[in-house]
Amino acid sequence: MRTTAYAFGIAFGLSLILTPLVRWFARKTRAMCYPNSRSVHRKPIPYLGGVAIYLASVLTMLAFPPDDRVALYSVIVGGFIILVVGLIDDLWDITPVQKLIGQCASAGAVIWIGVSISFVTNPFTGAVKLLGFLAIPLTVFWIVSFENLVNFSDGLDGLAAGETGITALVMVFAADKAGASGTTTAAAALAGSVLGFLPFNFHPASIFMGDAGAMYIGLALAVLSVQGLAKSAVFMSVMVPVLTLMVPISDAAFAVIRRSMSGTSIARADHDHLHHRLLELGMDQRQ
Repeated sequence: MRTTAYAFGIAFGLSLILTPLVRWFARKTRAMCYPNSRSVHRKPIPYLGGVAIYLASVLTMLAFPPDDRVALYSVIVGGFIILVVGLIDDLWDITPVQKLIGQCASAGAVIWIGVSISFVTNPFTGAVKLLGFLAIPLTVFWIVSFENLVNFSDGLDGLAAGETGITALVMVFAADKAGASGTTTAAAALAGSVLGFLPFNFHPASIFMGDAGAMYIGLALAVLSVQGLAKSAVFMSVMVPVLTLMVPISDAAFAVIRRSMSGTSIARADHDHLHHRLLELGMDQRQ
């Protein structure tokens, strides 16, 4: 675990250094999130926080490469693709269909490198069932779902960063416990980079991770859970990110149901997420 601790610490430190730099660059280039009718914030906030998270985590993974190089290359390549898609959406806006195509492209790159949910394990008998031709669509669904899940939860200062930072930390210990040591350093690097970004994103935020950061974190969590935890053939281990993110998963599910029943697009933003409801009850963003 010593190497894992080093990876976490270096990623945390890099994120602390890189985040102010990208914040300065965002202000200089006017890469800003301007308030609109759906916004909680009331003044322009710099974007590009996702770039700092990506660089801090990837540089640390390269310095402490995990035993599973498939996970490493998948996070780097797939993460870069979805980071670019997110940056385009943050700065110039793209349609939901275009964003979905970009998400599928990032998932396709990950699958091409070698990541796939090729089997499931019966938690009661331990029997392994191969998925065959279902492996590819299931893997695409898993990755795209996590990209959107984290993106959906990024509605308040520090919310997505706090949730996913905790999830990545839980994955570190779960992977070590399950004997999936090949990805513990990668999960630690992700956790460190996200939690190093959090002080700048906690209310009142001075920078946002944007769609770019949220979707990159979602992809990284999806890849590491499949490559690290699922490969251990322990059923519950692959459920770690799902269980840790159960509140935002439930919130996202209700959002889809709510928007479908009202006849609006499921990609259309609204003010009915759980965090919006809590704000309406009188809580502030820190609470």
